[in-house]
Amino acid sequence: MLAEFKIINDPLRPSVCTNLCAVCYRHTKYESKGIGCCSYEPELCLFDLVFLNLYYPDIYEFTLKKGRIIKGYNGIMVEMKVGLDRCPFVSNLGCVLPRDAMTPLCRLYICREAAIFGPAIIEEKFDEYFLSKEFHLNNFLNSKLTYDPSLTKSRLNTFIVEFAQTINTIIAGINRINPPIETFHREIKIEDFGHFD
Repeated sequence: MLAEFKIINDPLRPSVCTNLCAVCYRHTKYESKGIGCCSYEPELCLFDLVFLNLYYPDIYEFTLKKGRIIKGYNGIMVEMKVGLDRCPFVSNLGCVLPRDAMTPLCRLYICREAAIFGPAIIEEKFDEYFLSKEFHLNNFLNSKLTYDPSLTKSRLNTFIVEFAQTINTIIAGINRINPPIETFHREIKIEDFGHFD
């Protein structure tokens, strides 16, 4: 099998992806193993929510309706796995979300089992998130809203709508058209990937 890795250097919402996800444990054949990235809940931070509100309003509405507000690693977040056994955005063909609508973790993390077949730079991409414009914008939003257990979806929505135009103005000057893409290929034996029987 030809393992493929693609790094999309979007200056606002960069991503790393691989075709190895299609043969991962989330695939129907391996679903009973209950592991793999897509068995985890996506957690959307405040910047993700504002971005979805601006560019993907249907996904934003679904997220706010079905998600649960939490205090997470990235401040105030909406967790999307309430009562589910895997991410609600995954199918047997992969994630149904547009790439830039995914959370930073989903866009930038490649599991160790897949990453060993890719270039070393892949592991650096997730660390770069904490120096990125989107991380700083997320921190800005978290400085304007205090988490407490009584934070309601209605109040969160009001906050997102209130700050959407400010964030849109900031990101409007970022050229995201045709971002540079780096691709890497490596021939591998599929049985060497993960813990296949």
